[in-house]
Amino acid sequence: MALWVESISKRFGTVQAVDNVSFGVPAGRVCGLLGSNGAGKTTTMRMIMRIFLPDEGRIYWDGAPITDESRKGFGYLPEERGLYPKFEVREQLIYLTELKGLPRKEAAVRVDRWIKELEISEYAPRRVEQLSKGNQQKVQFAATVASGPGLAILDEPFTGLDPVNTLIMEKAFRTVAAEGTTVLFSAHNLDQVEALCEDVVLLHRSHVVLAGGLREIKKAARRHTVRLKMEGGDYSFLEQIAGIGVRDGTAGSKEISLPADLDPNLILRAAAEAGPVTEYSLGEPSLREIYLEKVGANHA
Repeated sequence: MALWVESISKRFGTVQAVDNVSFGVPAGRVCGLLGSNGAGKTTTMRMIMRIFLPDEGRIYWDGAPITDESRKGFGYLPEERGLYPKFEVREQLIYLTELKGLPRKEAAVRVDRWIKELEISEYAPRRVEQLSKGNQQKVQFAATVASGPGLAILDEPFTGLDPVNTLIMEKAFRTVAAEGTTVLFSAHNLDQVEALCEDVVLLHRSHVVLAGGLREIKKAARRHTVRLKMEGGDYSFLEQIAGIGVRDGTAGSKEISLPADLDPNLILRAAAEAGPVTEYSLGEPSLREIYLEKVGANHA
């Protein structure tokens, strides 16, 4: 594990923000840190960055405890934007990249590369305060990754992005990871996390309830999910099948969780008898289903 968080806890007065949290992130992989508001995600990230020190436990990077010195090799996108509003975008990015120890010429080359990658060239000479929230978020992302950090910690990096800019940012995520940066980011969009991440950590009420590789987590669920759509939308026949879980899917479909010992063809046969089937697919449970199973719908 490139990043190893070992039994960390943090209390603020009477509030236990993080309680005995442990997880690891392999080098060069993207890990999603999930959980409802107040679960401890931001506090955990701030402890990795040594903004807060844990009351208990240790945090390691490349096998050694993280120090103020080793932290200089990290990139951090905070929950609150940390940009200078009246400073021009390109000059600010170069300045922030120089602070990471890069010569100005190299910093400028790296910044120009990310300005192009994030499609913000037209905003480069503008002041940050003149940009939309979404474009400010892309500038903040560029400031985080332009120095080529070994570890990038990103707190809600997709906040304020429209669908087009979300796709641009997702592509940038994959580029950063492909170039060897280990990425830990928090998000609420579970479909997005599932598309981007190889590893996930789920916090609930300040504890880790799930952590590891996404593929292994899905396999360990030992069940399948049927996605079913019926012409006319009558799914009442499902009430007669014991042991399944049913939730609304997209476009009037249903997502049906099957226990390991139930033949998926039973659902198909029952559906065909009930009426025309317009869509049927069988797959592993989605991250959303696993999340809801672990923490409950009230905390999604």
